[in-house]
Amino acid sequence: MPYENVLLEAGPVATLTLNRPEARNALNGPHMRDIIGALRELDAAPDVRVVVVRGAGRGFCAGADIGEFLGRGVMAARDYLAAVPEMFEQLHRMSKPVIAQVHGFALAGGCGLAVGCDLGIAAEDAVFGLPEINIGVWAYNVMAPLLRTVPRKVLLELLMTGERIDGREAARIGMVNRAVPAEQLEGAVRELADKLAAKSAATMKLGRQAFYTMADMDYLKSFQYAREMLVLNTLTEDGQEGPRAFKEKRPPRWMHR
Repeated sequence: MPYENVLLEAGPVATLTLNRPEARNALNGPHMRDIIGALRELDAAPDVRVVVVRGAGRGFCAGADIGEFLGRGVMAARDYLAAVPEMFEQLHRMSKPVIAQVHGFALAGGCGLAVGCDLGIAAEDAVFGLPEINIGVWAYNVMAPLLRTVPRKVLLELLMTGERIDGREAARIGMVNRAVPAEQLEGAVRELADKLAAKSAATMKLGRQAFYTMADMDYLKSFQYAREMLVLNTLTEDGQEGPRAFKEKRPPRWMHR
């Protein structure tokens, strides 16, 4: 379906482009609702294997639209802010890999959106930061994905100072997987996305689910869960095809189920 604030390109490697370039792709209510709807649509599309999230214009996403915070009553503010965790929850629930392609600014909620994707590649001159403290607001909504990705003391410094870092530093501390020269960004993302799209979608779905589930499980209980998931994986058609192809010394023919 068409969206006002995002652009979709279908295919095995699908792209979701944040499309408010005049506002540096800032997140207001309608924009977040479009992102949530688009992610759900791509997750349900059987031909989509990988989703790339990127920004139109000069940057990825400059964070929340500050105007959304002004002149609201308590209940209206709660309704607006409810879209933020819903957006992160939908990213978390995806059944296929999501890659952030970051150029320009990735600030505040935009930083959280980039980190909330499974994987990320940034331009070396991209700008990451959590500047909310500078306007008297703590970056509450983005802490959940960031706490699971960035070392605590490093994250606290970013939260407390509001200072910005470039793509190289973001890669060093684990916000993204790597940083590349700006002119190589699209090619690097496409190369990674093509690698993921060539894998078994069924195995990717089960493995991604297990990864995030086990990250929050008791250590000893996680072993039992892993065993059950491995049994389930090996009983899928692709779980049978992979070892058979390996034994027969041929490439696997994935059925994605």
